[in-house]
Amino acid sequence: MRYILTILFCLLLFSCQHALEKPENLLSRKEMAAILTDIYLYKQTSNNMPLSKDTAFDTYVSIFIEHNTTKEIFQDSYNYYYAEANAMQHIYDDVTDNLKDKLTEEQLQVLEEEEEEERLEEEEKKNAETPE
Repeated sequence: MRYILTILFCLLLFSCQHALEKPENLLSRKEMAAILTDIYLYKQTSNNMPLSKDTAFDTYVSIFIEHNTTKEIFQDSYNYYYAEANAMQHIYDDVTDNLKDKLTEEQLQVLEEEEEEERLEEEEKKNAETPE
């Protein structure tokens, strides 16, 4: 019985630690919010016109260059913050604040709906991962 309790305690202890190691070139939350804001603005403008894959790729590359980073650093940082739900929520809140000055009322409504959908998806994912 003590053996089982010891194993359960160890599992609980290790499950409370951050799932991913901190990347060497981790972008700050402020940098992540700025990049995600630009990506969202790009997606809003590109919805009205079809773009080739090359054009879309070049646009993402130009966003990363503008922010002095790379796709790999952004992805590592995104994955790290995504594993920490509170941190990602703060980043999304910052993105929303950034966009409020740049979007029309209709675009803001779409953004709020997308955020709610994403929040619900994250909750469902966490609930699915949590054993009952």
